[in-house]
Amino acid sequence: MAKDILVTERLTDSMMEAGAELLNRLDASASDVKSAFWLFLSEEHVWKFIVASPLVDSLGPRKYYKKINEANQLAKGTERVISLNDISVLNTNDSIVKVLNNALKTDNDLSGIRFSRNTINGMFIEDTYIYRSTF
Repeated sequence: MAKDILVTERLTDSMMEAGAELLNRLDASASDVKSAFWLFLSEEHVWKFIVASPLVDSLGPRKYYKKINEANQLAKGTERVISLNDISVLNTNDSIVKVLNNALKTDNDLSGIRFSRNTINGMFIEDTYIYRSTF
């Protein structure tokens, strides 16, 4: 049985691994993920796993969350699962998605890029861990 991970104020190895595992499962289910990253929300002192896809617009957020839930249910016994409470889905036109994509582009493979304490186009990014940023 897959294990739920504890999302803490500090980005842990298990959180980074769980993000990569979820992204792999979403890729296998044709979820059209264009951007995926952990984002630290400094006002709340919490990390959120962000998934951006054009399908969020075409299907609607509720159905896209359902795709994520289905991907979580496919997790193998050793894989970690991120709770839906710790995930946000965005369309590809969201400001944070666009800012990160302008600053850093990746290919469709999984990257592991830490991007901390930067201001891009007037938006301050406290901390983020980027797996993918493509359009």
